[in-house]
Amino acid sequence: MEENHYVPDETARSLVTNRTRAIGLLTDDLNSRHQNEAIARCLNELVVHGYQGIFRYIGADSRGMERAIAELNNRKVEGVLLFGLSFTDHERVKEAIVRWLPDVPVILVYQNERIDMDNVYCIGANERKGFCHCVERLMESGRRNLALMIEKNRASRVKIRGYFEDAMKDYPEADYRVYTDIAPGAESAKTAVERMLADLPKLDGVICTQDRLGIEVMYALKERGFRVPEDVSVVGEGNAEVCEVCRPMLTSMDTMVDVCAIMSVRMLLDVLEGRTQPYKIVFEMELVERGSL
Repeated sequence: MEENHYVPDETARSLVTNRTRAIGLLTDDLNSRHQNEAIARCLNELVVHGYQGIFRYIGADSRGMERAIAELNNRKVEGVLLFGLSFTDHERVKEAIVRWLPDVPVILVYQNERIDMDNVYCIGANERKGFCHCVERLMESGRRNLALMIEKNRASRVKIRGYFEDAMKDYPEADYRVYTDIAPGAESAKTAVERMLADLPKLDGVICTQDRLGIEVMYALKERGFRVPEDVSVVGEGNAEVCEVCRPMLTSMDTMVDVCAIMSVRMLLDVLEGRTQPYKIVFEMELVERGSL
């Protein structure tokens, strides 16, 4: 875990005065089950510490972010947690923060780089390194024909595809395909598997960016007569509890969503209380190996 520390100045300490006990939480994605669960945990954690959470969806409108941040200013929130791909556009985010929340601590959740402002922090997992390690393990297992399946409405699909394709550059002898907007249902998985086998007749490894999708793909492969993991390895993402109840149990990349969510609240509370805390925390993603690799 990477940390960059600093000591709070008088401005940060002064934030504990004139408290409203309100914290803003903004998101641009209501389709991510893991993210929604993480936000719910954040809201519960805030309540435990005596804070009110003000949750808002910024919508698809390009001005939605600024309107939501302006509203939080009007509500006089003490701090803000930002979840979603829209908040990786640091130039736009910085403009809104400078205008509306210049003295309010802001946490960029699931991000590895912060905005260079005294009141902005970030916490996230090294997803690029996580995908590189996943591809490396598949290659070590003798896999040379891989498919990446990205579930429907995944906001970060472009970034994930880039991480995977960059990882594959280290293995020029291998072949791969990328499939996006795959619904996590049994029928969609069967259709996707048929397409993969047509494109990659020697398919021997599949990475799915959602655990439930990974399980459906695994079962679809078994229906076609493939053995998992003897013929095809299957890896999911999220490390959900469901990985333990399927057979074989699903290997999955732990994106540290829950840890980042709870730590973001604690980081924010540290700032509000004037305690020494890091500007930046980056966790290493773990590949939790089970029976499907």
